[in-house]
Amino acid sequence: MSRRRLALLATTAWTASGIVLFVLVPLICPALLLLGAAAPAGWYRAHTGRLPLEAPSRVTLILILAGAYLAINASWSLSPGSARLALAALLLIIIAVHFTMSALEGNDADVLRAILAGVYAGMLIGGTVMFFETLSDHWLRRTLMSLVPALRPKPADMLLEGGRVVFIQHHLMNRNVAAMTLLFWPTMLAAVQLGRRHLYVRLAGLFPAAVAIVGSGHATSKVAFIGAALVFAVFPLSPRVMRRLLAAGWIAGIALVVPMATLAYQSQLYLSPWLVHSAQHRIVIWGTTSRLIAKAPLLGAGIDTARALNERYRDDAPFAPGSDFRMTTGAHSHNVYLQAWYEAGLVGAALMCALGLAVLVSIARMPPQGQPYLYATFVTGALLGGASFGLWQPWFMAAFALTGLLAAAGSGLAARSQAAGDVSASDSAHP
Repeated sequence: MSRRRLALLATTAWTASGIVLFVLVPLICPALLLLGAAAPAGWYRAHTGRLPLEAPSRVTLILILAGAYLAINASWSLSPGSARLALAALLLIIIAVHFTMSALEGNDADVLRAILAGVYAGMLIGGTVMFFETLSDHWLRRTLMSLVPALRPKPADMLLEGGRVVFIQHHLMNRNVAAMTLLFWPTMLAAVQLGRRHLYVRLAGLFPAAVAIVGSGHATSKVAFIGAALVFAVFPLSPRVMRRLLAAGWIAGIALVVPMATLAYQSQLYLSPWLVHSAQHRIVIWGTTSRLIAKAPLLGAGIDTARALNERYRDDAPFAPGSDFRMTTGAHSHNVYLQAWYEAGLVGAALMCALGLAVLVSIARMPPQGQPYLYATFVTGALLGGASFGLWQPWFMAAFALTGLLAAAGSGLAARSQAAGDVSASDSAHP
């Protein structure tokens, strides 16, 4: 076997191991994002003799501008230490994204195919493990917790019998499910770009991951998965209309999130019996947060102030009328758009809006055959951001970055395949 072939297999194995780790241990995603740059950067250097430092894209420029603004914004945070840590994580992620994206754009089809094969293999393995965990009531995790007490959650989230963990709360798997949900559509694109041979077998291999997502207890991931599936199905019917609708929805979601959160709270939707307990609590969190935005509407209250406020007042805050939910900003804001408004102000919300629109414009310039998967990926991230986790959590920021890079790898291979097809058609037309 040639050295190049061995190197391509190593690239596939390297990528697959990273995907498996991301699905099973999402919190280490920032490290995986940095380590994941090694393979494409190594191939790029082997081809060009230099490091992959190309001119930044429009998306990267907006991220740099956001980082510069947030560096100032962090100075008035209620929690300067955690604000600086979040900012440092964001800056490292921006550098990793630019470095890796430059490398991906400079690599040939074989390298991209090896990376995508690793993405598919990793999701196949990780999705199958999560499928088994879902059906077995998290037997693997419970077994590991029984053997290694350091892995156990707080007592309120588990049940012990005879020194063994016999039950854990389903919300402990929410990050894992969210990771699978983010990866699903880039993996679908990878499966398609790996060729028509055995395509249906590869697509069937993603069935366990889909079942694990739908069968999980993470409602936000289910909504994101179903919403993205609808976009994927409808997009080919009228691509131009769908592009406009997605752009309008992105703008409206950011522009209207504050009045919508306020209205939901003032209407006391948190008392609605048809909402699950966690959704009721989030409405109180959103209502409380939206009321605070008026104190610093332009520049915001500072990175991670919402979490600091919650830690300071969570035990003394009044209850929302008629409920047992305290009126706090929550340990997690559970809505990145509302959190951007509160902590980064109008400037931060405008930057977030510009970033999303820049991503949508970039997708519109990608090869048509890959666009349904890319838009589905965008919708997945947009919906997950609307009702889960916090904006500044390093693993969550890195998860969005990793997802975007994997989608870009699939789109890059589609572009090279399209270019090769155009060349072949041109050659056959001019004998």
